[in-house]
Amino acid sequence: MSKFWELYEKNAIISGALAIVLVSVVCVMAIRGQEIPVLIGSLTGAACGFYFGAGKATATLQAIKGN
Repeated sequence: MSKFWELYEKNAIISGALAIVLVSVVCVMAIRGQEIPVLIGSLTGAACGFYFGAGKATATLQAIKGN
């Protein structure tokens, strides 16, 4: 449980959950044949980019520090 709170403090849980929710919304809308608004598509891309980019930035920073 301590790992959960550690990730929560780093916003990994929040950004990951947000990315999953937005991707789910886009998938459901696509399956139903609805038009996906540009705003939702942009937010989904930004949330996924932030989630995956933050992980790469963290790994790079740890590699530089030598951890």
